[in-house]
Amino acid sequence: MRVRRLESSDIEKVAARVAQRLGDDARRNPLLNPIFDGAHFAGALRHAMGQTWVAEEAGSVVGHLYGARLESPEYGRGAWIGPDGVSFDDPEVLAELYSVAGAAWIDDGALEHYAWVFDDPDDVAPWYELGFARMHVRGVLALDEPRRHELSEGYVLRRGGPADLALATELDGVLDEAQQRGPSFALFVDHASRPDELRETLEDDEVRYYVVEQQDRGVAQCLTFPLEARRGSFDHTLHLSAVAVRPEHQGRGVATALVDHALNDAMAAGFRYVETNWRVTNHRAANFWRDYGFRPTYVRLHRAIGSG
Repeated sequence: MRVRRLESSDIEKVAARVAQRLGDDARRNPLLNPIFDGAHFAGALRHAMGQTWVAEEAGSVVGHLYGARLESPEYGRGAWIGPDGVSFDDPEVLAELYSVAGAAWIDDGALEHYAWVFDDPDDVAPWYELGFARMHVRGVLALDEPRRHELSEGYVLRRGGPADLALATELDGVLDEAQQRGPSFALFVDHASRPDELRETLEDDEVRYYVVEQQDRGVAQCLTFPLEARRGSFDHTLHLSAVAVRPEHQGRGVATALVDHALNDAMAAGFRYVETNWRVTNHRAANFWRDYGFRPTYVRLHRAIGSG
């Protein structure tokens, strides 16, 4: 086996491998979109030939690996492997591909490595052997019926906007505090420190910001916006995020009624699916989303180089 850069003659072979693997994922989980535009993907590969590796054995392509180099305040400088960014015939092929690609990423200063992998023990096991660990789960729910939970007496729900920046920043801080407690210990995640980014979000015409109040004080929030096209997601999918409830108001059905209202609005606007992410170590959030009906599709795996 040898690992080398992608060549033009490899593109159709890699595209066929990705189409087959993503099709297998969709057959195992109907909440994944099985549609795959091979021609579009092949065009994207041509623009990423210098960043894509293939494994070749006995003249045949037996795997490929591509990681987009990205940098963000929250996740650092890292390499991101999407569901279509990897294929391998067996775990040893993945290990050889990652040995070469990972070294290049490290040389480029990308020390945080992320991979979106189908959430099944057999699929994630080869990554565990490379030092990756579970980080976030992507959950999907079909919007096929109205939600009927109502807020308890004394609570009022309204649409918010840019004028609620101070409240949104404060409630984002509540979310950060929850993430920083054990067993998550996400000590360096701090959304509340980026009010400029939050202001842009609230000013976006496609974003809907919902607030629950009690006696004119905001006690809970959530954000929704149309999900951009991405591998495995259906058209007309909504993304749900920033769900936060002040601790003293938890356990009263506030979050469920809030999410119900947001998703009913989404159905009325023509959305067919909704996606959200949760940190695997945040058991309270994981239990809430699973009980609500979200089904895991992909899991984000993470490895920090130099951390052990």
